[in-house]
Amino acid sequence: MSASASKGAGSPGGGSVGVAAPGVFARKSSGLVRTISTFDTFFYCLVQLAIPFVIFNIAVWAFYPGANMEIASLIALAAAVLEGITYGLFISVYPRSGGEYVPLSRATHPLIGFIASFSQTWWQTYVTGTIVAFACSLGWAPLLTMIGLQTGNQGLIDLGLWFDSSWGWFLFGSIAIGLFCYQLYRGMRTYFRVQRWLFALALAGWVILIIVMLLGYVGVFDFQANLDKYAGAGATAGLLEAARAADVDLEPAFSWPATLEFTIWPAYLFLFAVLSTAFSGEVKNVSRGQLIAIPTAQLVGGALVILASLTARLGIGNQILLAASGVPPEQSPLAYNWLTMLASVLADNILLTIIISLSALILTTYVAASTAIYATRGLLAWGIDGMAPSKLADVSEKHHSPTYAILVVAVLAIGVLAIYSFTDLFRWLAALAPMSIVFLLTTVVGALFPFIRRKDYENSPAKVEVAGIPLMTITGVLGGIIMAYMVYRALVDSTFGSADPRQLAIMIGVFVLGGVWYFVARAVRARQGVNMRARFEEIPIE
Repeated sequence: MSASASKGAGSPGGGSVGVAAPGVFARKSSGLVRTISTFDTFFYCLVQLAIPFVIFNIAVWAFYPGANMEIASLIALAAAVLEGITYGLFISVYPRSGGEYVPLSRATHPLIGFIASFSQTWWQTYVTGTIVAFACSLGWAPLLTMIGLQTGNQGLIDLGLWFDSSWGWFLFGSIAIGLFCYQLYRGMRTYFRVQRWLFALALAGWVILIIVMLLGYVGVFDFQANLDKYAGAGATAGLLEAARAADVDLEPAFSWPATLEFTIWPAYLFLFAVLSTAFSGEVKNVSRGQLIAIPTAQLVGGALVILASLTARLGIGNQILLAASGVPPEQSPLAYNWLTMLASVLADNILLTIIISLSALILTTYVAASTAIYATRGLLAWGIDGMAPSKLADVSEKHHSPTYAILVVAVLAIGVLAIYSFTDLFRWLAALAPMSIVFLLTTVVGALFPFIRRKDYENSPAKVEVAGIPLMTITGVLGGIIMAYMVYRALVDSTFGSADPRQLAIMIGVFVLGGVWYFVARAVRARQGVNMRARFEEIPIE
């Protein structure tokens, strides 16, 4: 469908949009096709939600004495669902690929939309390159080292430790990036077919992990006896003693301030489901697909995350979890204190070890695949608008995929992976703060949209009201208030890492670079005789 036939588009200068002038866009169609179902979108949102990253939540729990992980998760989940509803309604006005870029550039100003998109696209590319390394640390390493312990095979233990090394990260990560980018090149239908089956199997494994911890709670499994079996008599007592020596509070009283501070950790999971808006131009149910998929995935994923932390506390014990997260690694009786390793010790069964660790491995690897999708669609949208080389907008006639955008993301992601693997430059970077700023911005603009773009709102699928008040305004304001607090916490929390001066400098630098890119691109296109103002007065081709 061409831009001239689209309804509900907004011009950045005010007023409703009319029919596009001939030649505003060089072609009538982007080449993408609407093949993605609401169910596939839901699965993608679950992937982006990064369920296995609850492992990190548990791993830092001791640094927030008195925090209740489940209450913090419920607060973060409430903010995320409000954000998800706002996004789902907002994107229904601008059902195009590119994530926040199209809604923000058309509803506010192109500069705002591009800077936000530039930051999101960079950080999603960065995450693609680093999460494949996490897959080694959370999946391969616990899997192989634990099987090595269970079978007495030192070779497997050494192989597991190799996977969690610079060369292990880089080689596995490069192969993984190559494989899922090839899937993306073959088209979204192929990608979602593979993701659907692998992710379903991995989710089943995650449910088994939860069941294992419940069995520990009712006494079928005994963590202390099994830890002593693998690490020597008195290993559990030694772990607790080492934690006390490190001033870890093993019996903290409940604290509301600590719980509120801890919310940024589950937020790092729940907020990201909205990134399915990256491929809105390829979703079949253009008016309601995202609205259904995003909050539903947030609720389902939120339940799985909360169950994981709750059952871990029940099955393994609060004191052991706090001790495992608070002691220095060299004082731990295990090579890894990740939840996957602890659950494998609890179960003391090779088959369950394989299921639990492979689940975390697949779930984590496909988070990287989902972030790659966002990055490719961001580049595609820039190419269509003329904000980047037009080659990035080229779409394969056979596979209906943005070939050059995928190639660029693959190369950049492997470059990020190499830097992460062989230097310390990217080890301390946390992506939540800059990305949550864009989430907050989009949620606030969505809340204001019915008033700043009244005519476009009235003629769009986003017009859903409660007692005469736009639903997206209600959810946007409520969600925005909670998210603003989380953005603040992400910027000042030393444990999370965003407060590092280098992190703040790079975060600001990416936003600034996006602004510079915008003005340079506009100047280049102006010299080429391209009417960029006219382009931004229409929604892009579909």
